[in-house]
Amino acid sequence: MGKILLLKSDVIGESGELGRKLMLNFLGTLLTMESLPKAIYLLNRSVLLATNDSEGVEALKRLEAKGVAIYSCQTCLGYFNVLDVLKVGSVGNMQSTLNALFSENSVITF
Repeated sequence: MGKILLLKSDVIGESGELGRKLMLNFLGTLLTMESLPKAIYLLNRSVLLATNDSEGVEALKRLEAKGVAIYSCQTCLGYFNVLDVLKVGSVGNMQSTLNALFSENSVITF
């Protein structure tokens, strides 16, 4: 069993430039870690990190290349009207997200 990372926003903390920088720094630093999560699940605004106009796309692509599965919530992608501009990972649903969250020993939420 591996760790699951659940991201709920495209920023860390308060919205704005600092929050965005913190999230990009978080993803960049995650790339340097020896131990990576098994998967990253993107919910709510965090799905915007995986779209074509996000600075987070490259970091997520590099994580995916290292074997980290990336899943973006289909409902969230639709809500933000970005389903057709998803650039990394797969479209997931609530059933697969809950299955993953309940099957692992360790879930880290941001």
